[in-house]
Amino acid sequence: MITSWFKSIVIIMVIIIITIILVPIQTILHLLKIRASYLLPMLYHRILLKLFDIKITVKGEINDQPGLIVSNHGSWVDIFLISSVLRTVFVAKKDVSTWPFISFLARLQKTIFIDRNNPKKLMKTVKDIEKRILKNEKIVIFPEGTSSDGNKILPFKSSIFILCDLIKEKNATIQPISIAYTKYNGLAIDRISRPLIAWYGNMNLLSHLYFMIKSGSFDVEITFHNKIDISEKKSRKEIANECEKQIRRGFLSSLKRGI
Repeated sequence: MITSWFKSIVIIMVIIIITIILVPIQTILHLLKIRASYLLPMLYHRILLKLFDIKITVKGEINDQPGLIVSNHGSWVDIFLISSVLRTVFVAKKDVSTWPFISFLARLQKTIFIDRNNPKKLMKTVKDIEKRILKNEKIVIFPEGTSSDGNKILPFKSSIFILCDLIKEKNATIQPISIAYTKYNGLAIDRISRPLIAWYGNMNLLSHLYFMIKSGSFDVEITFHNKIDISEKKSRKEIANECEKQIRRGFLSSLKRGI
């Protein structure tokens, strides 16, 4: 059933109230470096997904070891989805660090900002990611470099995978995951309805949020693939290609497009 505009406004107001309540708590947890600072974002995102009427099906086994989570990226909702099932930290493009309020929320979840176009800053960020992994954190990267329209997987950029050379001998892992938005109001999602959940290009975030809530319910499938062995002598491009291949296969399988 299509959600009314009034109900959409009410839901957005509830989200604002919950955010206002939880932000000061997370700020204190973050400043004091209390472990619960990883758990509160998980709770927050689970609540928001419930309000958005987004249902998650998880396939595969979640690896408990610290390391990289490599995912495709089709919407800002991906952040909420992954964070609702994992205690994790995200790597976001540098632009996000300038977004009003969003950048503040991202920092409260210990987000790492990356400038892929600056080799010196990229290496500094890679070393920062390595340090975080050695502190038993899970770090999520989106190798496509930007969000897609949700109908396909964009080619992976291999630059960030230089990190693999640093963590090969340090008991860290890489686990690819596929995210596929599969249903809209109980029916298989198609190219016409997919932009209601996919966020890409120059779409306005607030209007996208409003129309997504107004549209109704969505189903999403998250597939956790087998860990990738990086102890062997593989180049970063080989590892990137292996991740892309697994993620693409899982994505197509979720959408029932065959392999």
